[in-house]
Amino acid sequence: MSNQLGYKNNIRGQSLLNTPKDLQTYEHMRRSLTLLLCILLVQCAQEPETEHIQILDVIPQHIQDVENLTIYPGESEPAYSVELIPVQSFGETGEPFLTRIARSVVDDNGRIIIWDIDTQGGGFPPRNSLYVYNPDGTYHTPIGGRGKGPGEFEILISMYASAGNVYALDHTNQRLNVYNGASYSFERSTLVEQWSVHNHEAVQNLRFARLDTRNDGNHLVVFAERVPFGKAPVHKYLLMDTDGNVLNPEPLEFPAGFTIRPQTTPPSPSMTLPFMGSTITALSTKDELYSAWTRDFLIKIYDANGVYQSAIYYPVTGSPFNLEYYTGASRYNVRDIWNAFENSEEELPETNPVLADLMVDDEDRIWAAVHMGPHRENYEWWILAPSGKLLAKLQRPRKQRIFDIKNGYLYSKEIDEDTGGETVVKYRIELLEK
Repeated sequence: MSNQLGYKNNIRGQSLLNTPKDLQTYEHMRRSLTLLLCILLVQCAQEPETEHIQILDVIPQHIQDVENLTIYPGESEPAYSVELIPVQSFGETGEPFLTRIARSVVDDNGRIIIWDIDTQGGGFPPRNSLYVYNPDGTYHTPIGGRGKGPGEFEILISMYASAGNVYALDHTNQRLNVYNGASYSFERSTLVEQWSVHNHEAVQNLRFARLDTRNDGNHLVVFAERVPFGKAPVHKYLLMDTDGNVLNPEPLEFPAGFTIRPQTTPPSPSMTLPFMGSTITALSTKDELYSAWTRDFLIKIYDANGVYQSAIYYPVTGSPFNLEYYTGASRYNVRDIWNAFENSEEELPETNPVLADLMVDDEDRIWAAVHMGPHRENYEWWILAPSGKLLAKLQRPRKQRIFDIKNGYLYSKEIDEDTGGETVVKYRIELLEK
């Protein structure tokens, strides 16, 4: 990347342009050479290495500056091996047929609530549904339904079960639906689109983005800055109740992902570049907040009031960065990426992000997903004790997402290779001493 930036800066440093025609010719040549350089960079990129992490010899300064930090060796070996014993499946037989499971949670009754998106029914938007299953795997009841009426929803953003209720955030209608956690009947809705207008001055000019429901039934609400493309915005986290009242006047601030605007006609929606890093968070059963910037294996812990407590760090980073991985499948266009970096102070990274996901189970063990595999198709879950010490590592395909970890059981998505049908499987977790 240093050669690329040097090339760009040298071109900009020239001053031999005297006429508008010269300027036009120069601009055309500059863009052509820049695009050619990007294409050559992609074509000449080496194949990704099989090693999914690299151990750092030196702790970066921004990590050393973190207060109350515990550092563990990057080459730490787990004390246990982990085995998952399948116990029960949900949605495997009978109705309803599940096509794409977005999320699943275990509610206060021990029942499983599954958020399914029907990708085979046709139409737009695809049908979002909430289904409740009994602990023995039998189907119990739906929650809500499609539409704009009371208790109905269209495109969901999130779904949680806590404090005797079920919460479903509807993006289309910009409202949070609340359902009774015993009967699963609709109770009330609250509009979220006005939360950034009528509440705390720190978020009045920000855009409501999403929320995470805590164990006490309150919500950690995320507001996003409106910044020009090519800049990394900041997200502010504010504790609020279901009516939108602010409970903690000091929001927490975390960096958001780097976004670009594809140059298409008609204009395409903005896209986030995951290799630039993003903030991932998890809530404990005690409503503590755990956060990490995906480029560092650094996990910060805040108490239920949002006060910083401590941090855990492993001096490892991701595999060497390869632009071809992100552009080869045509998900991201080389020209769009390079245009964004020409107008930004940011640079392409040398390594991939090391973390992909973060969870905290009901025993306060931390589950941190590390990217692995030449195409990053697998996760290696590092299971950490509350102190941060490495207990075990669990390798799982990325598509087999872990939804919940509770009472010694893990709930994960499984996909039938023949039919493509998806189910949720409950596994008993067994840690075996090595």
